[in-house]
Amino acid sequence: MGTSHKHTPTVTGEPNWGHSSKAVTSIAGDEKKSDELEENPPAGLSSAQIAKKQQQLNSRISKNYHHAVRNLVRAAGGRNKVSTGVSKAMGHAGVALIGNFVSAINEVVSNGLTEWLRRKGVSLSGKSCRNILDLIKSYIEIGIAGLDNTAANEALECVLDEMEQKIGDDINAFDLAMGAIMTSDEIKNLLDMFFGMYIFSHLSQDFQEKLEYEKGVKVANETMEEIKELIMDDIRRNYSGRDASTVDWSSADGQAFIQKEFDRILYILSGNED
Repeated sequence: MGTSHKHTPTVTGEPNWGHSSKAVTSIAGDEKKSDELEENPPAGLSSAQIAKKQQQLNSRISKNYHHAVRNLVRAAGGRNKVSTGVSKAMGHAGVALIGNFVSAINEVVSNGLTEWLRRKGVSLSGKSCRNILDLIKSYIEIGIAGLDNTAANEALECVLDEMEQKIGDDINAFDLAMGAIMTSDEIKNLLDMFFGMYIFSHLSQDFQEKLEYEKGVKVANETMEEIKELIMDDIRRNYSGRDASTVDWSSADGQAFIQKEFDRILYILSGNED
């Protein structure tokens, strides 16, 4: 992450991320103060006073992270355009790629891995779980260049890593494991992970290089890591919504669920504000 890029408001079609940038910069400043407070606490302050100051800093960091996401979404056209994939600035590649991935996994579950591979002209022999997941990914590339596509692919890599851990090394159990994921709320967990990392990747690509220049590499890395942890923690703590086990992934119902879940994630990460 941290791909070099500068958004220029005067360029047609590019949104102004200025408000998000200010929020991220504020997070970096508070992250630096938090480190200094921990490493070199001011003389004369009690442990309770130090804890209170840390709590205030943490509260500001959380508030500004929500501001950063909310302003990023607004600059990209608003929550509805982003969650439905209409916005080319953010949302389009994410919705398209994860939709294609879920459809491909559903095909594997419906037809069986061996048959699915046979139709692709590929043999199962000698393949590992990760080989299969990477192969599936190669068939769903959406042909979109730019930061949005990079964010979508980085988020999908996190999902593939998680799936690889869940499935294990037994390739013969692949069908069963995929079926269990697609017929339970586990698929919702993977979607939530994807969209959380997708938003984080956008923030990282847009602002990390600027932070490194202004605050130094250490503070920039700590800031982005803090934002990532806040994103994923908020998603985990706000687990709700429709039961994914009832979704028909082979129909328009599946795509509708994906878009609605993305919209819900955007609402959470924006601090429960439209």
